[in-house]
Amino acid sequence: MSALYKGKLVLWKDDKGFGFVRPETGEKDFFIHISALKKGMSRRPEVGDTVHFQPAIETDAVTRRRIAHAVIEGIEYDSAETATGQTWFEDLLLKILVALPILLSSYLLWKTTNPIPLVSYLFMSALTILYYAADKHSALRDRWRVPEIYLHCFEVLGGWPGALLAQKEFRHKHKKTAYLRVFWGIVTLHGLCWLVFLYFDFFHP
Repeated sequence: MSALYKGKLVLWKDDKGFGFVRPETGEKDFFIHISALKKGMSRRPEVGDTVHFQPAIETDAVTRRRIAHAVIEGIEYDSAETATGQTWFEDLLLKILVALPILLSSYLLWKTTNPIPLVSYLFMSALTILYYAADKHSALRDRWRVPEIYLHCFEVLGGWPGALLAQKEFRHKHKKTAYLRVFWGIVTLHGLCWLVFLYFDFFHP
């Protein structure tokens, strides 16, 4: 990438995925979000990293000056071929995971005429995607964030397929270990509930 600016990463909050870059020209710091960095980094950003970046075009008096695209000097990036292969496999897993609860709740609707699980998955997933988008928008502008407990509540109530799609689409919350631990715990809980249902449905009708 042909960079317009070069600077040092002077602050990085890895748990939240953002920080600030100080240009070598001595100008005011630029806000940088993890989504602005080139994909395939061999490690997470660290304070002191040299960053080549392009500022965002839209800036105003309210929001901090923001970086649109950036690469970190001196670290390795995955090759395009590897990244493409990983994306294909990840996309396949994502589609399977998102489709499973919809198919299972559709089967439950056919079997018992109970529409609640299917409606819950569809409605809460849509709501979760909207809240992920709002939280990502706030993160980029360093504004008030959606509390994580709200997102987890939506996921428990059936919004986790939407959360999975939002993590992929917005590159948001997808590398935060503490958050993902709870998220995958919720997915596992839903999976266990479906296994119990299928067990009694097939073996104890």
